[in-house]
Amino acid sequence: MLQATTEPQSHGDHPRRSRRGLRRTLRVLARSARTRDGLFGVRKKYRVVSRTFLIWRRVVWQLWLFACFKRRYASTPPGAPEVVAARRKLAIGLRDTMIALGATFVKLGQLLSTRVDVLPREVIEELSLLQNDVPGFPVERALRIINRELGKPADEVFASFDRTPLAAASLAQVHRAKLLDGQEVVVKVQRENLRETFDVDLFTIRIVAALADRLDPQTEGVGANWKAIAETSGEVLYREIDFNNERMSAEEFAANFAKLPNIKVPRTYPEYCSARLITLEYCPGIKVTDTEAIQKAGYDPIQISDSITTSYLEQVCRHGFFHCDPHPGNLAVDGGCPGGRLIYYDFGMMERVENRVKKGFVDLVFSIYENLPKAACDSLEVMGVLRPGIDRYSIERIARNMLDTFQTTLASADNVWENEMTPEQKKESRRERRAKLGGDLFATQAERPFLLPPKFTFVFRAFSTIDGIGKELSPRYDLARISQPYLRELADLRDGSSVTTLVKEVGRRLGLRPEDIAAAVTQPRAVASVADTVKRLEEGDLKLRVRTLEVERLLERVELRQQLVGAALGAVVLLQWSASAPRLLGPWLGRAAVLAALRLSWEARSAWAAMASLEAQRLRFENQGDSRYDDVDFSPGVSAASGASP
Repeated sequence: MLQATTEPQSHGDHPRRSRRGLRRTLRVLARSARTRDGLFGVRKKYRVVSRTFLIWRRVVWQLWLFACFKRRYASTPPGAPEVVAARRKLAIGLRDTMIALGATFVKLGQLLSTRVDVLPREVIEELSLLQNDVPGFPVERALRIINRELGKPADEVFASFDRTPLAAASLAQVHRAKLLDGQEVVVKVQRENLRETFDVDLFTIRIVAALADRLDPQTEGVGANWKAIAETSGEVLYREIDFNNERMSAEEFAANFAKLPNIKVPRTYPEYCSARLITLEYCPGIKVTDTEAIQKAGYDPIQISDSITTSYLEQVCRHGFFHCDPHPGNLAVDGGCPGGRLIYYDFGMMERVENRVKKGFVDLVFSIYENLPKAACDSLEVMGVLRPGIDRYSIERIARNMLDTFQTTLASADNVWENEMTPEQKKESRRERRAKLGGDLFATQAERPFLLPPKFTFVFRAFSTIDGIGKELSPRYDLARISQPYLRELADLRDGSSVTTLVKEVGRRLGLRPEDIAAAVTQPRAVASVADTVKRLEEGDLKLRVRTLEVERLLERVELRQQLVGAALGAVVLLQWSASAPRLLGPWLGRAAVLAALRLSWEARSAWAAMASLEAQRLRFENQGDSRYDDVDFSPGVSAASGASP
């Protein structure tokens, strides 16, 4: 066969040269196989390329389905049953895609399920169903990892090691074991190659997020930043696969609750921990949502629901270090104290609240109870929820209305919170609010003044989960009423003690604060400055800056209409010109004209969509639009950030 495919041997040393070349090639291949960039590097690059291709294939398919959905239901109200059903179907497909793409996307889906500010309800609900439960890996691999991480085989570290895992998740699996001193523990062993998988997947996710930032039409009061969401998710994922972080988090969390007998945190064993391995005390308990078993064991469900709520308020408001995922799988109950003791598990996802944000939250609670709308907006700005530098007139009017409603509800036991109203009462309340504040609400929608820091989304989701657990434990559970005394106490202690806070409050009411005294001393100069300003106004040296919301709306509509007409005319002219350009200047110029016309057509369509959205919002806030808006509040950002009603 070789003779049939080679040239005649005109030189006698050709076979020898061929053998030498073959040996040299084999030596090069052998050396390259031992290097990182050799055959193993080629295989790694192939896996990276094939993985990236798989991700993009799924992403493009989901984008195509979303584009078809938008085109099909472009003129149908978002609340129509057929639109909700189609959106639910899309959400189920997205959830199944994330499951198929593996660990990175399962964790990303769980993180996105907290983003109530940017994702529809159907997507949130479907992503919340994502579970970490996946098939476990062979115990032999777990034993090899233990040997590599601890430097000795498992039988020299543990008196016994259960070969059947207690649980297997997307990042790790857990085995029950017993130390040489007889202490029962659980050993959490990380899956292999997670960091390499994260590197590939998150690179693609960042590109998709950048595209989403360009294509996402942000028309509500909260600005979505998909790139920031992707970066934050990446940071959380990388932090979660370093088990040293989880060990230190568990130790800090245990120290924070060391004096509370109704809270249990498993002890860690640092000598049996590493970046890919963590050993914790074995703390069995009854699942927190198993009400029947809890009552059968003699525990008090009401006490347990109170413990969950108050312990989480402690984490967020006092410790500034909180559990990001307190779902029923991470909470259990045992008999460590009368009525039942709450056990926390899984400290891989923890977040910290900066002192500045924590102080801003305390000041926000104080301003809500004292009915101080300007101070409430200042606190939201300190917390990073309200965008700095915007015109706050409309925001403060909305805050004043919501705080007045809050104070009116507090004033009498006969008044009810909005979440206690009947559906008809809720609709009427929302229509009244839109009738009163329609212009201000419209202005806030246009400016998108609210931001929702990623950490806050964990808190919102956690309280939503806790509310669901509490209602399973006790039908009379009310998160708002349990939180109210705690928050009231927190506001009273915002200056370190209730006495100091009381003295400062008396000073505020009597005008005896340092800033009040300073204002009284500088009053003559302030009056002189006002007089000078009035004089300059009379002489025409000053110009007043007046903001008219109606004019702003009109100008925005005029600008969009001009953009629509201009882009449409430009597209028509270019298409007409492209028909004659090939005969005059060649085919390439005609094709370029077609591409430019397509671009202008897209701009015209975008302007038309923006005009339609603007008109829908105008009708919505003037109570002339679709009645579906009576079933939801005016803005997820305003309702989530201002806290007017629990």
